[in-house]
Amino acid sequence: MHDIKGIGNLLILLMLFFASCDDRAVKDTQTAGQIAVSVDETYKPIMEEQFRVFMSRYPEAKINASYKPESECIKDYLEDSTRVIFITRDLTKEEKDYALSKQLVTRSLPMARDALAIIMSKDNTEPKFTQAELVAILTGADKNHDYQVVFDNTGSSTVRFITDSVLAKNQALSKNVFATKSSQEVVDYVSKNPTAIGIIGVNYVSDYKDSTAENFLQQINVASIQPSGSKDGKYIKPYLAYIGLREYPFTRNLFFVSKETWPGLGTGLVNYLCRDGQILFKQAKLFPLQSNVFLRETRVH
Repeated sequence: MHDIKGIGNLLILLMLFFASCDDRAVKDTQTAGQIAVSVDETYKPIMEEQFRVFMSRYPEAKINASYKPESECIKDYLEDSTRVIFITRDLTKEEKDYALSKQLVTRSLPMARDALAIIMSKDNTEPKFTQAELVAILTGADKNHDYQVVFDNTGSSTVRFITDSVLAKNQALSKNVFATKSSQEVVDYVSKNPTAIGIIGVNYVSDYKDSTAENFLQQINVASIQPSGSKDGKYIKPYLAYIGLREYPFTRNLFFVSKETWPGLGTGLVNYLCRDGQILFKQAKLFPLQSNVFLRETRVH
């Protein structure tokens, strides 16, 4: 009788365990439930639209997105306050090792390629810079102009990209470079200051159906850049084809980084972004990396 009672208790415990698993599955599946995600603030316009479309397609799903500097997104991930983040780079080996030490298995993938847009006020009708000129402005080597360079945040991916991928290792940002608190504040400041140069994510100034981008384009002009080593001397803007072919110099990738090891809402979301969401990335002037995009040569008469 004692053994039968023990077996009965074990069965009850197993039933409760599987019931709790089923309950979790009901609350958080690939198309239903709630999830908190952290998103690099430079992607706010396009990711807000992606989440809106995803939730309209799956009404039982709720995405609670926090938009913040890239460094804070990574902190959220490593401190286990979110299962999925969207940033401009993969985790470093040290970050992955740290995650693994906390029994967090990381998987990541680049979903789209975007670029940094160099913006100035409407007082500058056709702003353009060579890549070397822009580096001289960023480092303070340019003594002929009184430009102010404005970033979105000191801990942003924009600052990190410029220091890591644009400047040489022995170069540092000028003291005449400062940061606001968001990309929207960069646009606002630049629009009112003719000598200011802003650096923001290209999706903030993409002329697609997002009304915010349209409003921003009415306030500022996007500069053309002549890449280093250019053979034809052409100045180009961050258009989709130039981003896709990496002819525009300031391109980077948008990654998802996930620790979800079961088919939950985070998995459903990144699967959507890597399939149907690729169309929206293209509309926002990001180059889709998980779908086939064909670039055809055309002649302008």
